[in-house]
Amino acid sequence: MAAFDNAQYKALLDDPNETLEVEYKEWLELSNNEVRADLARHIAALANYGGGSIVFGFTNALQFAGPNPFLSPSCDRDLIASIVKKYLEPTFQCDVRDVQSSAGNTHPIVIVPPHGAAPICAKANGPLVNNKTVGIVQGLHYARKPGPASERIQTAAEWAPIIRRCAMHDRAAIFGALDAALRGSSAASPISDALKQWHDAAHAAFLSDVGTRPDRADLANQHWQVSYAIERSDGPILDLNLLLEVLRQVHGEVLDTVNSGWNMIDPKGLVDLRPSFQTDANSGLGDTEFLEFSALRSAQRISIADLWRVSPDGKVTTIRNYWEDMLLSDGQAPGTYLSPNWMTRSLAEIVRHARAFTERFENPVSVSFRCEWHGLRGRILHSPLALWSLQGYQSASDHRISIGAFPVTMLTNSLPEIVAKLIGPLMRAFTTDQLIGPDWVRGQSKAWLRG
Repeated sequence: MAAFDNAQYKALLDDPNETLEVEYKEWLELSNNEVRADLARHIAALANYGGGSIVFGFTNALQFAGPNPFLSPSCDRDLIASIVKKYLEPTFQCDVRDVQSSAGNTHPIVIVPPHGAAPICAKANGPLVNNKTVGIVQGLHYARKPGPASERIQTAAEWAPIIRRCAMHDRAAIFGALDAALRGSSAASPISDALKQWHDAAHAAFLSDVGTRPDRADLANQHWQVSYAIERSDGPILDLNLLLEVLRQVHGEVLDTVNSGWNMIDPKGLVDLRPSFQTDANSGLGDTEFLEFSALRSAQRISIADLWRVSPDGKVTTIRNYWEDMLLSDGQAPGTYLSPNWMTRSLAEIVRHARAFTERFENPVSVSFRCEWHGLRGRILHSPLALWSLQGYQSASDHRISIGAFPVTMLTNSLPEIVAKLIGPLMRAFTTDQLIGPDWVRGQSKAWLRG
């Protein structure tokens, strides 16, 4: 999915700005153990900060450093994984993307996810140079600090945000387990009506945006939408001033499960368009603001058509066009195919997003989902990349809806089961004898990080 990498990360190259979440490095001799240990320290610091990126090929003045003189070993996912495995614990997976700048220069970018239930610690020392350990020191925790720099955590104030994120992971699991023991899962929840109103209001906004784009008139029927709402037993809603930062953290956490190249609900937006606070009298929120992004409002000619909204009380919706219609390689017209794997991956991504978002609330109880697909009639189950076995079945229906409500513990422990349930009505529009179950979802999950 390299075409989407540029939309997500190209701004880091065209407008370089070293921040706490982005580290720029010159070309590195990655066969050198001192270099590897130093890189491990930066990775640990970014993970403990809440995630970020390391961009290669820039000087200290943030100018292009010229051609890479160190072509072997190349900076790829396997090399970064070996560095993480050697120096850091608990281990985790980083992604590596080769992204081209507007000037035509290609730069590897290491995408570091946030830590999970435990902070990242150095488990091994860097090499000894003149009887001094360099790069990273065993037993220490590192974080990003103003400068920016990747340094040892030394004060309670520096530990506070890390402890808070760890606690949010544990709290969601505890409350989810209690709720599951008390009531289990159900097909509907008390917030299902509010979710439908939220879902429908966003859909109306999407169709309004389509109406302003005669060149994208096909989108009026060729799109799909998934929404969710968090049911809470009590506790405050999120601070609007912190909502964008929360989404940045959530977006980073989702990358440990799905990295498509253009993940949903990306708070970075596009080069010329960012999320903004809006209100909608039809959303069910009254005058309460929410964050909204619509790619169709971009001045650029781009193929994606995402619209998403996120509210401070735990409602989320996202609408997309079918990627199958953008990436046809055999001369077929848009509306020809639907890839069961790509849709499974997308639903897994939104379930993982819901899990991360619930961890930002006090006392989350359950999450309700609503999925809706338009423009299905005549589509055939098929992967444009010819990688999947569920092929050749055609839909006689044009529209499908799927709903479900699940205790928050299932978001962590039963993602394949949730995805299989949500995708069921869609698959039954195509076939009765090749339905997707949890085991099939588990089998496909290994490919979700490869784009």
